[in-house]
Amino acid sequence: MISVDKIEDIRRRARRGEPIASIARALVVSEPTARKYARMEDLSPESPRRRQPDSEVLAPYEAAIDSWLDDDCKNWRKQRHTAVRVYVRLRDELSYGGSYSTVQRYVRRRREEMARERDRRDAEGFLTLSWLPGCFRQYETY
Repeated sequence: MISVDKIEDIRRRARRGEPIASIARALVVSEPTARKYARMEDLSPESPRRRQPDSEVLAPYEAAIDSWLDDDCKNWRKQRHTAVRVYVRLRDELSYGGSYSTVQRYVRRRREEMARERDRRDAEGFLTLSWLPGCFRQYETY
């Protein structure tokens, strides 16, 4: 891994017109590495990819799936809905005509979003407990 300072040195020397071979020797990097960073215009990470559009077939059923997944939070782990179970219920109870993979992707994404939301709520609701040193309460026994 090459440091940001070294990358900036490569770019600065290349802008001054110094040959790539001498930059590589001076900064102890390979010539292809020096060439790569000298040619780079923007060092920022790639922009996030556009999210796949939600399924139009699944859109009318999303509220039902969300309610099932919300109810699952109160159930024992073994009693929760799997993506297969969600698909079967949609197909049998609500006459869903779409594919299983669409349901599977939606369930996975919603579970991840719900987990992030729970983590955020837990982090906001965290209280640090502190006591004064040597301070405790003695209870009388009768």
